[in-house]
Amino acid sequence: MAPPDIPAAKRAGLPVDIERLATEGDGWLTPEERYALKTYGVCAQEQEHVFMVRVRVPGGVLPTEQARAVARLGRRDGSDWLHLTTRQNLELHWVEDVRVPRLLADLQRAGLSTRSACGHTMRNVMSSEDAGVALDEPFDCLPDARAVSDALLARSAELNSSMPSRINIAFGGSPRCREDALINDAGFVSVVIDGEAGYELWAGGSLGKAPSLSVQLSPFVRRADVLAAAEALVDVFVAHGSFDTPAKGRMKFVVSALGPAVFRAAWDQAFAAARARPHPEPVAVGVLGAGDRVAILERIPTGGWSVGVRPQRTPGLASVTIDIPLGDTNASELNLIADLADRYGDGHLVLGRDQDVILRNVAVEAVEAIRAAIAPRGLTFLGEGHAARVRACTGSAVCALGVSAAPDAGRSLLSSAGLARNTSLRVHVSGCPNSCAQHQAGDVGLAGTKVRIGGRVRTGYHVFLGAALDEPRVGEVVGRVADEDVVAATDAIVGLWEALRRGHERLGDTVARIGHDAFAAHLEAVMADRWASGPEPDAVPAPAFTP
Repeated sequence: MAPPDIPAAKRAGLPVDIERLATEGDGWLTPEERYALKTYGVCAQEQEHVFMVRVRVPGGVLPTEQARAVARLGRRDGSDWLHLTTRQNLELHWVEDVRVPRLLADLQRAGLSTRSACGHTMRNVMSSEDAGVALDEPFDCLPDARAVSDALLARSAELNSSMPSRINIAFGGSPRCREDALINDAGFVSVVIDGEAGYELWAGGSLGKAPSLSVQLSPFVRRADVLAAAEALVDVFVAHGSFDTPAKGRMKFVVSALGPAVFRAAWDQAFAAARARPHPEPVAVGVLGAGDRVAILERIPTGGWSVGVRPQRTPGLASVTIDIPLGDTNASELNLIADLADRYGDGHLVLGRDQDVILRNVAVEAVEAIRAAIAPRGLTFLGEGHAARVRACTGSAVCALGVSAAPDAGRSLLSSAGLARNTSLRVHVSGCPNSCAQHQAGDVGLAGTKVRIGGRVRTGYHVFLGAALDEPRVGEVVGRVADEDVVAATDAIVGLWEALRRGHERLGDTVARIGHDAFAAHLEAVMADRWASGPEPDAVPAPAFTP
């Protein structure tokens, strides 16, 4: 099938008769109608007559009754495979074309939305998993993240037909959230100035084939002005973005074309106009103090504090992170976690940016009960499974844009000896160059592509090293490797880092100090004809990204 004319589909208003799928299947869909379906969160898979349906979870916070609804519908319509994404969404795969309308209706009845979850839309708005409870979050940003999501989602019919490309927005105030602000189209970083809660605003970040880090638009936006700030950013994007060239449609290209100073001035003008429009008052949230660290830390859960069991600001309460390998789960696991959230937590699951699930407001005395309850399912708290921290997209197994089977590579890396010795290392595996798993932000990044290794063309990966977003620095290609040699290459990388690092030096910092060429030369010596240094010299460009 020919690719869609996306600008033409937008100018036509993105018409598509979703209900017709129930009686006729998807054979009648034009390429433009298939694109229009994406704006309802319905994306065609690589296989015929089946779809992926992406469910928005604003801020990642999912009430247990909604989690159970997704579990039930995933078992009924999605082959009992639920995938957690790096943007705090839930995906149901293998949904038959004739089942799509009923599934969307049942999700809506459960209070869930798929609107604008794919395509050139305002995607799910992310929020810190620890907002309002962690020691390094100054206040709860979730109400503001939800307000922005609700306000822009309500304009979907207008914006989905006028925006040049998608917009990714993230909220949060932790060091991790500052990194996320650098790689999103818009990043609201929680700060408190003179006792008032607000945000630094960053814009223009994105990874993929042309990575770019955000620029700061404002050092402080009052909470009362957050909706106006987001609207102004959309207004500038629509006014100056490349509507007719989707491959150059992202906000980073607008920042690059105008220059940061001119872009900032355009946003200032749009912000002033947006502030003059009426907006609802923000939900009241308190500015959090430093907390009584002595009282907080003297209450100890069984097994102690760790990356997977973290103290909250309220003494005696903990947040626990359940590691979901590669973000893949099913109905029975989700139901179990929902039961645990009701019994021991606050009745919500928080979907993490690392494809895991967090339960908050857990009494420290209940931590061991949760640990014991998930163990029979082979689940552990983050950091307790002695396995690598691997994130992966769905890859070529189902994604029409996928080149390599990212989940297969991810599963193979779970047995890596080098990663087992260094479980804090993060490996990000994308099935194509479009960076759904954010391979340029991982300690080791893998991007699926066709590679020439040892005189043969095969499916494999570009290998990225050197990322340290707080510097700020993204990973760069050091070479390429075939599917079957991903683990060997990763172990060689980790071994060299272990030999050369200084003290607690991070992998990305060691690579920056020693040099990408030196790491590539080492891998060439170790791997011989199973490795080729540098990027693929004449790689076929990846298709324009619109899932």
